[in-house]
Amino acid sequence: MKFSFEQRVVACLQGVAVGDAMGKMTEGYHPEEIVKTYGGPIIGFRKPIQPESTFKWKYAEVTDDTRFTLLMAKSITSKGKVDSEDITKRIKRYPIKGWPRWQEFCKAMQGGKKARINFAAIADTNGAPMRVSPIGIINKPENIEKIVLDIESTCKMTHYARSALSAACAIAAAISAAIEGWSKQEVIELAIKASEFGEKLGVEDGNPKVSHRIKLGIEIVKEYTGADLAPFLCHELNSPGFKAWESVPYALGMAYGLHNAKDVILGIVNQGGDADSVASMAGSLSAAMSPETLPGEWIETVEKANSLHLSKIALKLLKLRK
Repeated sequence: MKFSFEQRVVACLQGVAVGDAMGKMTEGYHPEEIVKTYGGPIIGFRKPIQPESTFKWKYAEVTDDTRFTLLMAKSITSKGKVDSEDITKRIKRYPIKGWPRWQEFCKAMQGGKKARINFAAIADTNGAPMRVSPIGIINKPENIEKIVLDIESTCKMTHYARSALSAACAIAAAISAAIEGWSKQEVIELAIKASEFGEKLGVEDGNPKVSHRIKLGIEIVKEYTGADLAPFLCHELNSPGFKAWESVPYALGMAYGLHNAKDVILGIVNQGGDADSVASMAGSLSAAMSPETLPGEWIETVEKANSLHLSKIALKLLKLRK
């Protein structure tokens, strides 16, 4: 089935929010704890049960994954480009629910260049790749160098560890290619290429190379013949953890191995860990590749619960795609 740029872009942002809100229900849990807590596997939205969370979450409420993504989108559409100073100002403006480092961030921003670098250099988590779908939307896949530069400008104020930037490059490039309607293999190949570019950015953190981990994950998926990819890939990659080098290869592997966004999101959600970030990333990519496979009732639920108008934001971003 052929989809327009508009359909793919809108579905991409909707996948971010849906995966995020659904993943919040199981963040931090092990698979067996999910079944025990909710009385069975997650098959749709439930009221989040988060005894270990420092925040209170409402039914289908989005977290910092979506909030950061929309912050980036609003900055980009306001400025007509990626503007790191504007992004920094917007982050400082008020706390981002679900992001525990906001106060540290504000303190670092006031502490001079060294304090800012020290703050961002240790951040190798999913906070970078989970918010970069707008970069994939505004850039065409042949502009891979521009994607990489935009990722650095988008993330450097909070995440400047090399593995986090490399992982963010992979997600943005994959989304860019998916919006063009490229095949899954082409999407993954571009993601790997972008992650290799990203391995030249930031501060070396000693983590495994994201490009190597993506290749490993895809090879595992290609050889898998079982009926339940999510737990198998999770076990093989020791994911979904909270580190970008762990989660992005898992997210890309799930989007590559399964044929629709619904199965991708539910598979990830029922593995727990950093489920909201991983389901958000994989959900956005899967939805961009196959917009019809993201359930309409899930989209409606999330947009209503959070007063979101994702299609309007997505189409504004699409106007900037060059």
